[in-house]
Amino acid sequence: MSTAVKERKEELIYELNNLGIYKTEDGRQLTEVSLYTLEWTHIDEKNKAARAYVDQH
Repeated sequence: MSTAVKERKEELIYELNNLGIYKTEDGRQLTEVSLYTLEWTHIDEKNKAARAYVDQH
C-alpha cells in the first residue's frame, strides 16, 4: 500500500471517528475496508449530517 493511500485512509478514519462512526453500515471495522469504501462512507455520513442540519433550520 502506498504512503499516500495509507495517509488518506488514516485521515478518513479520523474524520469518521469525529462524526461518531466506527464501523461501516455492514458492520466492518473502518480499518478493515478499502480506501474506496472509506471514501463512500465518509461522503454518505457528510451528506446525512448536511441533511440533518437543513432539516433543523
